[in-house]
Amino acid sequence: MNIGNRVRQLRRAKNMKIAELAEAIGVDAANISRLETGKQKQFTEQTLSRLADCLGVDIAELFTSDPKGNTVCKHSDMRKDSANVKDLFRIEILDVSASAGNGLIQGGDVIDVIHAIEYNKDKALAMFGGRPAAELKVINVRGDSMAPTIEPGDLIFVDISINQFDGDGIYVFGFDDKIYVKRLQMIPDKLLVISDNTNYREWSIT
Repeated sequence: MNIGNRVRQLRRAKNMKIAELAEAIGVDAANISRLETGKQKQFTEQTLSRLADCLGVDIAELFTSDPKGNTVCKHSDMRKDSANVKDLFRIEILDVSASAGNGLIQGGDVIDVIHAIEYNKDKALAMFGGRPAAELKVINVRGDSMAPTIEPGDLIFVDISINQFDGDGIYVFGFDDKIYVKRLQMIPDKLLVISDNTNYREWSIT
């Protein structure tokens, strides 16, 4: 899920130029250009809200390429009755990025929730199995070391219940006060940290 590609798709569908979208939401055209090309990696809730309003979609639809389907529900509305709320699977989008590069410095221990994506229960079951919504979060990826598997600006789902090595695979993890998204592989005496982009060398944790 690349929000930049989605914004470009929606903008073109409305026959809007970059400058027109930028003026409508009160930012420079260069900011929209950076967002669409993946160079703008972090988004405030205010920016997401303005983009969604201008493009005529709900915020959740900025994160999916299938807005006409029934897989993603509209963003949270506190006025929904309790029965409808129980039918939703809500995943929070965190105001934090993981580095597919040389690491991002971690901020404070408190991480803000900038929004959420809501799925109907049947689709959530198909996508995530029996994992509870509370154990899943969405974060932004910065850097290209995991390309083409994960591109800069992509939003990824993270299972926060996994807090130790649990077999070879892609992990989001903290090391030396930095946050990474990398492929980890265990060998007898150390843990290899591998980038899918061959321009980056692997390193190890012992």
